[in-house]
Order: sequence, then C-alpha cells, then structure tokens
Amino acid sequence: MHPVLARFLTADVAKETLRKQQAGEFLAPEEKSFTEAAKAHPRQTSILMDVGGRVLSSDAQAALVLLAAHASARALLDDEELGEPARKARAALAEEGASDEETDAFIASILLEEAFGYAQDVDSFDREYVKESLGEVPALAALTKEAVDALFLGFVKGAPNDAERKVRETMARALFDIAWEEGPAPVNPEHIEALFDAEISNKPEEEQEAKVHAAAQLLQVLAREGLMGPLRLSRLRAMLGEEDA
Repeated sequence: MHPVLARFLTADVAKETLRKQQAGEFLAPEEKSFTEAAKAHPRQTSILMDVGGRVLSSDAQAALVLLAAHASARALLDDEELGEPARKARAALAEEGASDEETDAFIASILLEEAFGYAQDVDSFDREYVKESLGEVPALAALTKEAVDALFLGFVKGAPNDAERKVRETMARALFDIAWEEGPAPVNPEHIEALFDAEISNKPEEEQEAKVHAAAQLLQVLAREGLMGPLRLSRLRAMLGEEDA
C-alpha cells in the first residue's frame, strides 16, 4: 500500500490535516496532496468532517478511502521513480479526452488495486507493480472500440476448432463487458472474480477447464498487445489456477 494512502486511511489523521490547512499551519508534501484531493472533492470532505466519534458510517468510510486514494495518486508526481510514469499516464489519458477528475480516479484505482487487490502485506508497497500498471495506461487510453472488436475477432478466429471458438467467444465477450464496460482499464482481480462467478463456477468440470484455459489465453493476448504487463499477467493467471504466481 502506498504510504500516503495508508496514512490517510485513518480518519483522525485526515481530519487533523484538514484542520491544519484551515488554520494556515505548515503542511508537509503528503499533507498538501491530501488537502488538494479534499478541495477537489468537497462532498466527500464534508461527509468526513461531519463524522463524530470513532465509528465511521459506510458513507464516511467510502469518503475517506476516496480522498486517501486521490491523495496518493497526486503524491506519485513527486516520487523520484514513479513521477515520470505517472505523468506519462496522465498525459495519455488527457490526450484521449479524460478530465482531470477522471484522470485522478484512474490513477487512484491503480493504487487501490495494489493495496487491496491481492493477498499480500498491506504494509509493503509494490513499486514495480505500480510502475508497470502506469506503463499500461497509454495503450489502454488509446484503445478504441474498433481495436477492441479486432482483438475479439482475432482471438476467436485463432481457435483451432469450432468448440474452442465458441468458448473463446463466450469468455472474451464476458471479460470485455466486465472489465471495459465504462471504457478500457487495467484488467484487475475484481474483473477476474466476476468473470469466474459469471462463466466458470458451478459449471461441469470439463467446461470449467476449457473456459479457464480460454480466459488465460485471452490474458496472454492482451499482454502481447501491450495492454497488460508481465506482473499483472502472472497474478491474474494465478487467480485462474493457470500456472504463475
């Protein structure tokens, strides 16, 4: 988990930082990242500041996570190693018409995935995974509907027989609908879980094996197209039970 995300997931710390800003006190760089995120999201900030006591409502928890994630996304720009990949990712999104708010949300989602998407120690921060994920953004941002259609057709037509062709068609259509319903984004663990629930679980064993294999092959195609890095590919294949870890 990114250190800024971890720091501001504590409501007391978040509220104290906002109090310091209002009082005109000195703010450290990570605190400035949080107050900038708060300024960009006044509704969530209001929800958080209205909290009394230590037990947060679901709305307050959601507001805190959003603000902390957006603060960590802003903090990436000051990171010696990740600043340049983050700037390139933002530029690619802006070039394709994304607003500042949409860009912030896209980058924040990458950091939330790193923090909570996999079974790993939340006290550590996987820089390499985040760097790779930022590097995926330009190709994803440039992905058009026509390109997605071409990926779909190429994957389906590449099947060696009619039976596998039908399985590939089912799995590709399902994954693209799940992962890219609101536009191309990194395929993540939630997408794979949804795909598994929708198309694989509770099916006969032979059908499960065929669909898992087709899904893994589709992930490999996305990797070859530059839409997925090797770390993401390995982790998602492992979720499917197809080698890798």
